[in-house]
Amino acid sequence: MRDIYHNVKVNQVLSPVVSTTTKTSTAIDLKGFNSAMVAFAIGQTGDTLSGSIYWTLKIQHSEDNVDYTDVTTADLHNSAATSVVNSNSLDETVYNFGYKGAKRYLKAVATPTGSHSSGTPVAIIAVLGDASYNPVI
Repeated sequence: MRDIYHNVKVNQVLSPVVSTTTKTSTAIDLKGFNSAMVAFAIGQTGDTLSGSIYWTLKIQHSEDNVDYTDVTTADLHNSAATSVVNSNSLDETVYNFGYKGAKRYLKAVATPTGSHSSGTPVAIIAVLGDASYNPVI
């Protein structure tokens, strides 16, 4: 039987917000889970995105929930360690990062570059899977 409901845990780690400043998620604790994905939900921007006005999306990891470092492609299922939203054709999209590293904590970071005046809606969701104990609910 197909059953994703009892096998993954989904957490909203940044409530949807229209922003012109850097947004960082709450800590994502991977204890008890062996896989994780972080999803950035980007809404329709109020700014004209370009090579000088854009958003950079990335995740960071930590062993102690204090000192965070940027995740490299070696610890991701992605082909790049960051996603850049630099065109209005790239907003209204969900950007996923599949984490395969060994550290316990993650944070997701959305950073604007350039002069953002109207803002862009940003929300961040964490999906944890391969739980040590099931069902996950």
